[in-house]
Amino acid sequence: MPLKNKKIRIGNGDYIPAEEKGNVAVKTISAEYLKKDEENEYQVTPTGNTILHLAAHYGHSHFAAEVLNITPALLCHQNKKNETALHIVANEGHIEVVHFLLSIEEHYKDKLMRMKDENGAPTLHKAVRSRHEDVASFLVKEDPEFEFPSNKVRETPMYLEAESGLREALVEILNSCKRPTSSTGPLNRTPLHAAVIQEHTDCVRLLLQWNKSLCEELDVGGLNSLHFAALLGLNEIVSDMLGWKKSLAYFPAGSENDRTTAIHIAVGAGKVDILHELLNHCPDCWELLESNGRNALHESILYSQTNV
Repeated sequence: MPLKNKKIRIGNGDYIPAEEKGNVAVKTISAEYLKKDEENEYQVTPTGNTILHLAAHYGHSHFAAEVLNITPALLCHQNKKNETALHIVANEGHIEVVHFLLSIEEHYKDKLMRMKDENGAPTLHKAVRSRHEDVASFLVKEDPEFEFPSNKVRETPMYLEAESGLREALVEILNSCKRPTSSTGPLNRTPLHAAVIQEHTDCVRLLLQWNKSLCEELDVGGLNSLHFAALLGLNEIVSDMLGWKKSLAYFPAGSENDRTTAIHIAVGAGKVDILHELLNHCPDCWELLESNGRNALHESILYSQTNV
């Protein structure tokens, strides 16, 4: 919605022009609305946003500068969702305002970047989830000592970057972060699982270069990344994984009472190229049996995969 001639509500019946940025009018408005309640609570919107949150949302760096010049304490003020202005601007992708907010006070920079919203997400999560790769890369560079843990639903920034295919942001966190967290995410899946499932092959290769043992990790269903790559027909990824460790082809998938293998998965899905890849690396894997005693040939007949 165009901002011209629109107004933003600040308090009980109080409004400011939304299109104002950093001129004299804004200085006057900022002083009026921030100084008159100095001894009381800050004036906020119904969702708890201060005037700084609003400036951040619309990308008004000059306006934000004037606000903080009058009331620096607003920098770390949180709304009803526990979001600071930095959370808001990272979500919106206004890189200029991100630079500005983090340049205000070096002493508070790490604290500001690590503050969590109601979902347990620091600022980096916001930038990654909204696919603002430039903001995400910058935030990682600014706090390389932080391990960037998971939010309340177990998503780490690395997991979200892999899932979203944000290659440059993933490169940054792998190269710059001294203690990147690769802990498992939803359904006990690793960042490698996420990249494979979404078929982001460039991110898959980055993660394999960084930590090949992620291939062996199982999700809640008992599937590793090779099993998903076989199911989806990602021939080059299957080749890379088996090139590192052939025995991955023999790893069981599923539960004890419903066990299968990569070759059964490939045959059932009709992925002939994957079948060739598996047999090239492990010629005897066709003899493997699933929990019902069927080999790959039985599987092809069961699922009418005549091409297999």
